[in-house]
Amino acid sequence: MVKINELLSDEERAAIRAPIELARTLPRRAFIDPAFYRFEVERVLTRSWLAVGFRPMIANPGDLKVMTVLGIPIFIVRGEDGIARAFHNVCPYDGCEISITDQKLLDQMVTPYHGWRYSLKGKLVEANYWDGTPKAKSIATNTLNADLVPIACHEWLSTIFIQMDGDPVPFDTQYRTVFEHFRDTDLNRLGIGTDKSGAPLIHTLPIKANWKTVYENYSPNVYHESFVHEMYRKSPHSPRVDADGKKTYTEINDPSGFLGLCYDNKIGASFYGESNLPNIRNRDGSPNFVNTIANVFPNWVTTVLGDAARISIFLPEGPETGTQMVATFFDHDGATNPDLAGYRVQSAKQGIVARVEDNRICESVQRARHSPAVESQFYSPFWDAMHYTLSNLVLDRLEEAESD
Repeated sequence: MVKINELLSDEERAAIRAPIELARTLPRRAFIDPAFYRFEVERVLTRSWLAVGFRPMIANPGDLKVMTVLGIPIFIVRGEDGIARAFHNVCPYDGCEISITDQKLLDQMVTPYHGWRYSLKGKLVEANYWDGTPKAKSIATNTLNADLVPIACHEWLSTIFIQMDGDPVPFDTQYRTVFEHFRDTDLNRLGIGTDKSGAPLIHTLPIKANWKTVYENYSPNVYHESFVHEMYRKSPHSPRVDADGKKTYTEINDPSGFLGLCYDNKIGASFYGESNLPNIRNRDGSPNFVNTIANVFPNWVTTVLGDAARISIFLPEGPETGTQMVATFFDHDGATNPDLAGYRVQSAKQGIVARVEDNRICESVQRARHSPAVESQFYSPFWDAMHYTLSNLVLDRLEEAESD
């Protein structure tokens, strides 16, 4: 088994731990080396709650979605009770997938190889002809220990999360700081918006970059906004400093990996413009005037603005590639109102335009990491405190996992 000292030297680890004025980032091979990626998958990513998709992909009881997550075949299915459950996509008897394709409105799952039947809770119901008889219920269900292998699954804010380690940290524990930050915001009023045809505003984008390259660019990197994004360049509030060089935002810099910024909605309106969409609301019924753009370790971004919200998911598929999913949310009074469809589509488009601009830069950074000219980067103490936290968090998680 690979050890962390085979991937990062003592000198490199010391440079990551140094004060930010002297520190260096993770070295470039941490972003391009397949062995480093496999180590992260085993020691960090499978032990974290990962966002893997959105409620509409299994909107109704009996809907089933086949996925490959971190190289492992899984599926997610919504039960008759409305609960989303995840399982390893493999039959204990014949080794074939439980489902080869996505399915809709099932009452049972029938395996494609030998026709075994499973409940939507993963329990073996029938092993037809196992003993030569048509149903063979008692033998199969009582003695074979052939129920499906579950994966911890949690649904929050129309987002589906899984945790592939056998002893998961409770979801509420991992994301406690997120809940605390949004304690005054009525997130229960949010729903994924629909376009003019009624389809959910969910967009999928491929990106050729390491998961950490994506993570460090979005919310933690405030400095890039006016250079990369056209909508920010047009605003008098970009870059986000006042005439005295002081930040016009508040950093979110939690050691758990909740990293980003929050700022007044008047500033946000200068970026995104005005619309007729209803405001995001606080629990006391007042409009939300605090915009938040923040990463949540390890693979999702939550953006809550004045009249819209977005959840972005990045699913790594290898050391230098992955898929991004972006869902745009609105207050339930405006999420599906057909009269507001045009405003919803425009709001979602703004988010996708920004993601495309960001992804172009992420892919550029990823390509540049193949150059031997620069082994690691340094930080601006003014701008890069969140990036510094991320680098140290990744190292923390790798070291903690090895000590288990």
